[in-house]
Parts: sequence; C-alpha cells; structure tokens
Amino acid sequence: MKLVKNEKVIDIMEKTLNFVDSRLMDHGKRVAYLIYKVLNPQNKFSGERLRDISILAMLHDVGAYKTEEIDQMVLFETANVWEHSIYGYLFLKYLSPLKELAPIILFHHADCEEIKYLDNAEHEFLAQLISLCDRADVFSLHNGDNDGFQAHIHQNRNIKYRDDVVDAFLASGVNIDTVFESVDSDAGFNDVFRKTPLTADEVSGYIKMIIYSIEFRSSQTVIHTVATVCIAGVLAGLMGADINEIEKVQTGAMLHDIGKVGIPVHILESPDRLNDADMEVMRTHVEITGRILDGNVDNDIMHIAVKHHEKLDGSGYPKRLKIDDIDFFDRILSVADHFSALCGARSYKNAYSKEKIVGILSDMSARNQLDPEVTALSIKHFDAIMEAVNSEANPVMQIYNEMSEEYRRIRDNIENKYKA
Repeated sequence: MKLVKNEKVIDIMEKTLNFVDSRLMDHGKRVAYLIYKVLNPQNKFSGERLRDISILAMLHDVGAYKTEEIDQMVLFETANVWEHSIYGYLFLKYLSPLKELAPIILFHHADCEEIKYLDNAEHEFLAQLISLCDRADVFSLHNGDNDGFQAHIHQNRNIKYRDDVVDAFLASGVNIDTVFESVDSDAGFNDVFRKTPLTADEVSGYIKMIIYSIEFRSSQTVIHTVATVCIAGVLAGLMGADINEIEKVQTGAMLHDIGKVGIPVHILESPDRLNDADMEVMRTHVEITGRILDGNVDNDIMHIAVKHHEKLDGSGYPKRLKIDDIDFFDRILSVADHFSALCGARSYKNAYSKEKIVGILSDMSARNQLDPEVTALSIKHFDAIMEAVNSEANPVMQIYNEMSEEYRRIRDNIENKYKA
C-alpha cells in the first residue's frame, strides 16, 4: 500500500483508535510516549526496534474493539480485562508486522505472578512496562498527580510491578504531570515514532490490521472489505484503468469502511434491519472515515472512500451528490461495495443468490443509482468476479477461523490457571 506514507500510517492508526471510545482519546499514543521515555535512555534498542515497541504500546488496546471491556479499561483499578488482551494479541500475531512482539500484549495486564507464564525475559519486562505506563496514563486521566502515582508504584512493588520495571520507570525521570503537554512536541519521540522508515509490506500490514480488527467482529463481516477491494480492482481493470489507477481505487476500497470503528456495537451487530434512528447513526461511518483519512491520504483516495454510498440520482449519502460530482473511480467502488454486500452474509440476512444479486444491481442501474456501464460489466463477468473473490477471501476466512480457535484455547488456559 505504497500510496499511504510512513508517518501517515501512524496517524491513521492513532485516529482510528481514538474513535473506539472517546474516553480513550490519544491514550495509546501517550502510553507509547511513556514507553519511549523509559527505554530511550537505556540505549538497548535500535531505532527500528524502539519504533516497533512504541507502535506496539500505542496498539496495546486494539483488541478492545471486539469486546465490551472498555468500561473496565478506563477505571484505574481494573477487573478482568483478559478479553481485549487476547484479541489484541491475536490481531497483532496474525495480522500485523509485530508478530514477534504480540505475546507482550496478551500479558500487558499481568501482575508479577502471572507474568511468569510469558517465559521470555525481554517480553516479560516490556509487558510489565506497558502495564505500568498504561496505568500511569489512566491515573492521570483520573486527575492523579505524579507524586500520587509514584506512591502507587511503591505500594505495588513485586505485587503488580516487578522491581526492575519500577526502577527503570523511576530512573527515567518521567513526570506524568507533563505528558499531555509534551507528547506531541517531543522531537526525539516523534522522530522515532513517526519518521523511522517502514517498509511497503509494513505499511500494508498495519493498514490491513486496523481494517480487519473492525471486520473481525463476526464471521458475517470478515470478508466484506477484502471482497470489495477485489471486486473494485477487477472492475477497474475491465474499465481500462492502468496499474496505478487500480492501486488507487483498491486503496480507497480498503479504507472505505474504516469509520465503522466509531459505530456502536449494537448497531453494527443488529440481528434485524436497522430502524430509521439507528440507520442515521450507521450513516455517520462515512463522515468518520473522512475524519480519519483527511490529511493522511491523497484527496482522490479519500474521495473514493467517502463517496461509496452516493448515488447518481442524488439519493445517496452523506452529501446527496449527483452524477457530475461522482467520479469514475467513485462509481467503481460504489458498484463493488454493493456487489460485496449482496454476495455476503450479514447478521440480518444470508448471502443472496446470483439471480437476486443481478436483479438488484440491474434495478439500481435502471433507476440511475449505480453507473450503468460498470454495473453491466459486473453482471457480465459475475462468475469470474466471484471466483476472484473466493480466491482472495478463503485465506482471510482461514485466518479468522485459526484466530477463533486460538482464542478458545487461550481462554481455557486462563480459566485453568487463574480461576481455579
């Protein structure tokens, strides 16, 4: 995904996580900053390694989107928060460039006794340090000051936090009273965090991880984006687009539903068709997508992503644009998104048959809602498109199933070890 620049990937991840819950606004970034402030003086890690650890710290709560634990996470004295730790670990292991560091997130709320199960000295230290820095930021969010947090640390030596972790934090001279003011202005941190180069594969990996962390809420939504990307690419090629144009429309397709991270779970997972009020909330995902992408991708990619629900007759949303304001690639993604939605299952419907999909697309084209040329190509090449979709979707479904199975194994192990 070379169309997304290095530092912009960090911004996209940061903005996306902020929409999970307003109470966690910039929490991950501040934890990353605290981790950096503790580790940088030690000179133990290269720039790339320190960047990866900082990104890991920012993403430590990425699993929260798939759980109902956010209410617990924003309390200073947390209860059982294993669920989001498990999901965060799984997302990072299976979907991100941080596979080797992923076990740290599984144990990022573990105390001194529990951390021993991690069985890797560096991982144990980093997991405990993320735990301590996480609590430092939450303590500050609850109007606690630096002196109060240092008292908390000393009270929890060798109970919640190991001696070496406490000593490293205190030796760094970090003052939690100043974090909010300095996190964005600290040049050293931002050079490591945002400007240390990422490879093209790493950029693609982080974007896909964020997208899939949204889609992997249920088996019904797992393949929607990957199918949409595939269909958009096929249709763009059939319409004569060159390789750069195809990549552009596929990047817009990959990012088109990122705003769903800000939609309440009960709406996304509703077993029934949405009522008018809930539908209005659902439609805001397009605006949220725009807010996440604005300034972080080229404008034409952002416009492709945010126009996928517009219709040529002006009946779409969010801006009720008409034909003259809906460009070539916007129209391709609109057809691809509808095609993908119709051929996939949802919580309120099964996948439609070929005949029904063709009938719905034809009707929307006849009513001047979808581009007639693009729609005709999607129908003409229906079987080839579905073959391509299945080829792309099967590996993703396999990952989803493997993650689900590993989730069950980890849950069983936790219950056996910690709840006996």
